[in-house]
Amino acid sequence: MQEENLDGYTFYVHNLGRFDSVFIMRALTLNDTFNIIPTWKDNSILSITIKYLNMKIFLLDSLKLIPGSLENILKSFNCVTQKSKFPYKAVNKNSLYYKGNKPEKKFYNNISDQDYLTIPENNWDLKLETLKFLKSDVEGLLEALTKFNNNIFNKYQLNITNYKTLPGLVLAAYTSNYIPSNLKSELKMIKGDLEREIRTAYYGGNVNVFINEINKSRLPLWY
Repeated sequence: MQEENLDGYTFYVHNLGRFDSVFIMRALTLNDTFNIIPTWKDNSILSITIKYLNMKIFLLDSLKLIPGSLENILKSFNCVTQKSKFPYKAVNKNSLYYKGNKPEKKFYNNISDQDYLTIPENNWDLKLETLKFLKSDVEGLLEALTKFNNNIFNKYQLNITNYKTLPGLVLAAYTSNYIPSNLKSELKMIKGDLEREIRTAYYGGNVNVFINEINKSRLPLWY
């Protein structure tokens, strides 16, 4: 079987850094032919570079570019594909091949009575519903990211795949579109040893709370 050439492709996973990356890397490490290079920031994975044969592909976290739940993102972008409802609490090792009546409402998270009534009562198949649920997630995320990328490219001529985080994308949009060309040469980005030295001098703020209850007798004089 011929391998499809995906060299240079970028794939997005929503909440890669704190969820899916664990399962992806665990599965890939079982095969010695994969070389995995994760990029970390603040105890979270920003990206994963996967080398396989003559290919190199990149996994990025869409949550770092568009914060929020996938359900809210699909709604805000008016996507055709919306996140479907799934009975997470009904899934266990004994129900993987369940077929029959739809699960009770208590097995769904935050589902309205109206949405629950739209689910067919009979011939409910966990395997098929799981595949449909995953398909809608993938197609919905693709639709939202496509719209987001088109908006960014049309306004700023930037490709979102070149930036791992929203702050990085915002900085690129600002420096490439809002700074006069005659001033760009004067802006210096501090990198390397000097940047690391400066960062070691920053420890953040020290906050101490001595009174954890507020009442009228303890209000400051200027209140």
